[in-house]
Formats: sequence, C-alpha cells, structure tokens
Amino acid sequence: MGDLRVNAQWDAVVVGSGLGGLSAAAYLAAAGQKVLLLERYTTLGGSSHVFRRKGKWEFDCGVHYLGHCGPDGIVTTMMRGLGLDDRIEWLPMDPDGFDRIVAPDFELATPVGWDRYLENLIDAFPEERRAIRRFHAIMQRIGESGSRADLGSAAGLARWSLRAGWAAPFMVMPYAATLAACRLSPRAVLALSVQCGALASTPAILPTAAMATFFQDYVGTGSYYPKGGGQMLAAGFAEVITAHGGSIRTNADVISITIEGGCVNGVLLADGEVLSAPVVVSDADVIKTYTDFVGLQHLPRLFRERVSRWKMSQPLINGFFGVDHDVSDKPNSNYFAIPSWDDATSLRSLAQFGAGVGSGRGFSDGAEWARAMSTRQPMFVQSSSRRDPGNSRAVPPGHSTIEVQTITPSKARLWGIDGRGIADGDYSDDPRYAEIKKIVIDGMYERMEQVFPGASSKVVVAELATPATQTRFVNNTRGAPFGLQTRVTQIGPLRPKDVTPIPGLFTVGTSTAWGPGTVGAMYSGVHAAGSIVGRDLIAEIESGAVIADTASIPAWAEDFDPLSTTRGLTVRRQSSDA
Repeated sequence: MGDLRVNAQWDAVVVGSGLGGLSAAAYLAAAGQKVLLLERYTTLGGSSHVFRRKGKWEFDCGVHYLGHCGPDGIVTTMMRGLGLDDRIEWLPMDPDGFDRIVAPDFELATPVGWDRYLENLIDAFPEERRAIRRFHAIMQRIGESGSRADLGSAAGLARWSLRAGWAAPFMVMPYAATLAACRLSPRAVLALSVQCGALASTPAILPTAAMATFFQDYVGTGSYYPKGGGQMLAAGFAEVITAHGGSIRTNADVISITIEGGCVNGVLLADGEVLSAPVVVSDADVIKTYTDFVGLQHLPRLFRERVSRWKMSQPLINGFFGVDHDVSDKPNSNYFAIPSWDDATSLRSLAQFGAGVGSGRGFSDGAEWARAMSTRQPMFVQSSSRRDPGNSRAVPPGHSTIEVQTITPSKARLWGIDGRGIADGDYSDDPRYAEIKKIVIDGMYERMEQVFPGASSKVVVAELATPATQTRFVNNTRGAPFGLQTRVTQIGPLRPKDVTPIPGLFTVGTSTAWGPGTVGAMYSGVHAAGSIVGRDLIAEIESGAVIADTASIPAWAEDFDPLSTTRGLTVRRQSSDA
C-alpha cells in the first residue's frame, strides 16, 4: 500500500450519511471530536433524502412520519441536545386518524390515544367486540410497557417482559399468530395487518412486540412530519457537524475499512486515498460493512457465523407522482389501501396471500408476479405536500405530490433483469424491466384512485424506485432500506449494537438494536457517539443537557433550502487540513 495517498488524522470517520451516521457525526463533533463524514452519493441523507424533478416537484424518499416529537419526546430531546429544536419544527398529522385503512365499503382510522383507537376498532368491527378488546388490550399492554432504551440489552428486554405481565407471552409470537389467537375474522386480520408494511415486513414474520411498539410510537405519542420536508433533518445535523469543526465529503466512495493489529485504523476510498482514524462509524449496510469493508477474516468465528445468518428485511417499491390535483380537502393522513376482500376468506388464505404476492414466492415470471401484485396487494399511499402545505419547493400551486409504496421481492429476475449493471444503472434500459415497472405503476394508480379520487388521471410526473434503485443509490443488500429484518431472532439485543468485536469499529442505522426506522436510526447514532467519547449522552440530553455550542451554529435564512446545502459537499465542506 506504499503508493496510496495517506491523508490527515481524524478522531473519527463516519461512513454513510443516513440519519444514524449523521446523528453520530453531529454528536461526536459537538462533544469535541474531530470528525469526517463520508457519503458515496451526491446528497446527504441516505434513504431519508429528497429529490427534485423539473425544478418544481420535491419528493421525500423515506421520511413519511415520526412519533416521539412532542415536547418530551426522544426525537425532540435529540434535536434539543444539538441546539436544533428551535429550527426543526414538527407538524402534527391528523390526530383523529394519522393512518387510515381503506377498502371497499370500509375505513378504519388509527387515531392518537389508545382509548380512541379502541372505539374506532369496535365501530369498524361491531360483531367482533370481544376479540377486538382482547387484541387492543394485548397491544396496549405490550406497547406501554416498553421503551426504546429496553431494546439495547437482554436485561432491558427482561424488564419489558416483566412490565408487560400477562401479555408477555405474546411479545415473541408472530403478529399473525397473535391476531389468530384473538379469534379475529379474516377481514379484521387483513385490515389490522397492512400497517406491518410500514416496517417493511409481514405479519407472519414481524414479532408482536415490534408491532406493539409501532402502535405505541404513534397511537401513544402522536404522528409528525418535519416542516420543510425530510431533508431538514440532514441539513440540521450537517450544520452542527461543520459548526463544530467537522468536515463532510460527498461523492466519497469507501471501499474498505482498514484494520491493523486487529484494530481499526481508517478507511480506503475508491480513488486510492487513505484516511486514518482510530475510530470508524459505519452507517453503511451492516452486512456489506462486515463482508465488503472489513472482511470476514477479521471477525471472531462466532460473530462471523452470526453475520452469515442475518436476514435482510423485504425491499420496497416506491412510486413518486406529481399530480395536477389538489388533495388538501383530504385529512392529513397516511392511507393503507386494500384493493378487495377477495383474499380474506380464511386465515390460511391470508398466509398464502402474504407469502405469494409480497415475496414473489410461487411466481416464475416477473410479469405474472407484477400483475398479481398490482391487482391484489395493499399499498401505502401518502402525500408529503398535504403534510406540509407551506413548503413552496414541493409542488406548483394547486398541485400535489403523492407517494405509493409497498413491499416487494428482491429477486432481480422478477424485475426482468439479471442483477448485473446495478451500479452504473444499465439495468434501467432493459425493456423487460420497463414492462414490469409499467404494470406496477398501473397498480399504484388504482390504489391512488382509492384514496384520492380523480388524481390518477392527472399525473404530470411519475417515477418508480425499485430494489435495484435502492441498491444503486444507497448500496443496501437486496435493496432493503429498513436493514435487517425484524424477526424474533433479530430483535432488540439480538440485532447488532453500536459496539462491535473490532476495537474502534462502531455500527449505526436501521439494522441496529434500536431500529428499524427514522427514530431508531437517530437514536443509534447518539448511542454510538456516547460509547466513543465514554459518556452516557442519552442520559445527559434526557436530563436537559445541550451538547452542542449553539452559538456556533449559523442562523438559517427565511428561504433556507435544505437540499442545496446538503449536496455537492466534496470540496466546499472539507476542512483545510483534510
């Protein structure tokens, strides 16, 4: 390696600018560390970044809604600890129904408040009052008994189980098994299962504890969206990093985390540059972190075997649509659109339905799978412009953005491609790929029409992101934006933590104990920063401490554009000695 260019010394190098990497870098910088954040893409944010089309339309890739954003919420606390609480404003969604499940002749609103949720459930299924009460009691008891801090250790999970009491046996059961144990009808099971898609999972795999945590996050604390769009989070973290002497480089492709004497000593970039540091924080895909960046040969045998057993969550298809249609008359809600009740004939049929369409199992032909999925699979429909009508960057006046999302198989052949040419985008020119995308988009138009009648005929901009898109731009294994699958063998302390078997290497993001999702990713970053500097930063900020020097953070102008300040930072944000 004598011909490689060795660069300046850093206290810590953070690889990847998802919200886990950004929060880790921001807290490290605020705590006095000399930090360098590297991002392989042109823009910060990972799966949470936004993109624009035709100069008029802005689409949010991953920040759809967050819980815990009230005055005492952990998200508010994390922002306050960095001095960002006065510039990241949280817009509440409809408290009467932040999620709405819609199907033919049916609507169920998920409101803020457990008692109100029970009322809505009974109104939706009046003939199943007893089963509904049983379901609600289990989910509330488990949800209110846990906390995000419990997820980091076996002792925490044990305390959660003790607090859950009689409901504890349900915690590790698949959510589908809990629904069946409550003796709900197939229709009720289908209606209460579709929100699993918000965790990129299915009820047959997702543990009941994870679903109860989801309900507690939103039913228990409310649902919010950041004013100005999801890019505001990346912009805020970036300002803290640079204000405290840290540097940020985009278009910086890390190909190796270098190890010497069993310890981390820096990273190697694709252009041959070596950056030395005693600490590396990886917000990259956790499997690729160990297999590609570190190398399995550097891992202890038992941990190496553990890595080989990890399973990724299902990837997502995301449709982004700009429409000449005003949706402001609709509630500020997410919608889970069920196309029909045809698959709700029995619990067995629902199990086969979830396995067949969502995973692509049983389909040998991509077009056959796409047609079945387009006609049968429930989808998540939402409008970022409806969440934040004051964001003039998002849409032209009188127009709206609509996003449609659902889980999908990761198998390249079902998308008409062979899995090659992902990095350079060559796959996108394949006519078979285009054919399958067209089928999927047509299905998305149908779900859009269920939620926003008249919108599907007024589409001005349409774009579809597939698992190949996610792999190409974010480099996730199998295109899975939610990281490791949330299953009973991969929940809480059974997931990777911030500390790793390699001294100096830390991991953050949606695959860690505190993920998946936006809140878990940010929380993991604060944890990692605390482990590195030897301080319990979570306890400090929960007691009201502000880690950042707020006076050093520049004020934002009224026309502040978070996207323009978080892309193309290779030179502009690099420190003078980097």
